Amino acid sequence: RQDSEMGTFALVRVLSAGCRLPIIAAGGIMDGAGINAVMQLGASAAQLGTAFILCPESCANGAYREALKGPRAHQTQVTSVISGRPARGMVNRNFTSLATGAVALPDYPLTYDANKALNAAANARGNTDFAVQWAGQGAPLAREMPAAALVKWLAAPMQS
Repeated sequence: RQDSEMGTFALVRVLSAGCRLPIIAAGGIMDGAGINAVMQLGASAAQLGTAFILCPESCANGAYREALKGPRAHQTQVTSVISGRPARGMVNRNFTSLATGAVALPDYPLTYDANKALNAAANARGNTDFAVQWAGQGAPLAREMPAAALVKWLAAPMQS
């Protein structure tokens, strides 16, 4: 089922009620409580992405990290203009300048390749306004710590 407006928790419940396949929940899960919740709703596993961006092991650049630690973390939206497929990220000029609707977007991966070229050209001029900064709705909950410590912290609520 494709519904960009349906949240993770509702989607997991709907899928688990009508599907016998394993469900891997993703989206908005930032802590052990979220992992426990999706497991109780019928997920077989949880996948976390945004939770790991601030880990020193992440390849996220400084501008991405600073954006995630600031007010832009509270401003995420779903867009297809960056890659040609819907994905959620922190709002920047990729969202505002490219989302005119005047031109039909090419399919993935052509749109994503074009955006990478735009970002590279802007970045070469010191402009990070077109950087792709994927982030979920739980972005304001991101923590800056080593990945091993984060995994241990995420797992702690499941140990009790």
